Amino acid sequence: MRSFISSIFTQSEQKVLLFIFAFFIFGSLLNLAGYEGKKEIEQAQADSLSQVLAIEAVLKIDIREAELRELIALPGIGEKRASDIIEYREKHGFQNVNELIKIRGIGEKTYLRIYPSLVVFGDSLLENSKAKSSAQKPKQSKKSEAKSLDNTPVNINTGSLEELSRLSGIGETKAQAIIDYRETHGAFKSREELINVPGIGLKTLEKNLDKIQL
Repeated sequence: MRSFISSIFTQSEQKVLLFIFAFFIFGSLLNLAGYEGKKEIEQAQADSLSQVLAIEAVLKIDIREAELRELIALPGIGEKRASDIIEYREKHGFQNVNELIKIRGIGEKTYLRIYPSLVVFGDSLLENSKAKSSAQKPKQSKKSEAKSLDNTPVNINTGSLEELSRLSGIGETKAQAIIDYRETHGAFKSREELINVPGIGLKTLEKNLDKIQL
């Protein structure tokens, strides 16, 4: 093999070829080492990032002792509101997280946004929300309750103003409109014809189908 190469290339050319071959081998080894090293670095960075994200995922802020910069990090809480939280804490202290709503500029929407990031203590949000919803729920008048419970059939062709007013969603104005309609057009031929009366739609008809008689 050596004699074959010697017969083709001069000694100087053989040295050049040997140098090129050695350089190629050396470069390949460096590239392989660099690739593996890069891969190890990227894996280490990914592992570090995962650890950071895991820590952030469980990180909760306790408004009883949080610093200004921690409170500013809460969504919707800027430096002014963060300062107001600390001022309120120094004057009154916090008995529960719901007291945040007492601070000016922090409404229910902001509170609900930051709630997942807070250490919960005292009354829970769920209990507070139930009590609030119960307090804000509009009460139905006794007259409306009695009307909704009255299932006495009403004849829309002969019913008086008072009788027609017993229908759900029908007040005196619409009851009079029913009377005016039947006086103008004659007796109702079907219950569905009631939607031809001004002010009475399909929803009102559906609510009263069981009560209407002809």
